[in-house]
Amino acid sequence: MATLPMFPLPLPPDEPPSGYNYSDHSSRFSASSTTSVSQTVMNRDTFCGTPRCIVCGASAAPIVRVYRIIMPSESDLWDDLKKRNWIPSQAKNAPKHEPRNGLYMCVTHGALFNVTGSLYVTSQQFIFVNYTGSLSRNLQPYHGKAVALDIQHQYAPFPSLFIIHEMRVRGSYPFQPTEPMMPDDITWQDWISSRGIYDSTSESFIRDGTDKNDEMATASGGGHALTVNTGS
Repeated sequence: MATLPMFPLPLPPDEPPSGYNYSDHSSRFSASSTTSVSQTVMNRDTFCGTPRCIVCGASAAPIVRVYRIIMPSESDLWDDLKKRNWIPSQAKNAPKHEPRNGLYMCVTHGALFNVTGSLYVTSQQFIFVNYTGSLSRNLQPYHGKAVALDIQHQYAPFPSLFIIHEMRVRGSYPFQPTEPMMPDDITWQDWISSRGIYDSTSESFIRDGTDKNDEMATASGGGHALTVNTGS
């Protein structure tokens, strides 16, 4: 086990820390499409034909939807992050219109993420971190494991946004360890492996088709997987 280092304050004023710049993970910036934000995020977080919560894999409507890292009301913060080169200048003018500010999650993990957890970014993955420890038992099984996000996807979240989110979460739990323990070897969330949605040979997620669990359910008369309709 190793500890997760804390970003010292004040944060760098003109660019995010090393590894958290968008260009560190993407060779080019793609402007947002005309597709709605919810649909774009849902398409990004579709695995074996089914949009799923990136944390636990839940898929049933209406419990899975898009959550924002920077809230839609925080336009001043969004503009400041642009001026400081923490996010690309080409990003949408409002946080609610930018798919790289969105995460597809179930209501349980979306709500808990907003106040208790964040994502730690490595060169290859987004790692879920539970900053509350045993205070949030619903999150602890997911702590220290990679969520279902492709860091090379053209609509992958801006990594720097998770630093801002992390600062907020840490401030809400002043009596918890500042450097939580993390596993030495990072694995995918259990559901990613059990459903077979990641191809280790090509090192990519499987977007089309049917996952292992759905195939077994259909063969045994268990029906088909539920899909999500966000209505946008």
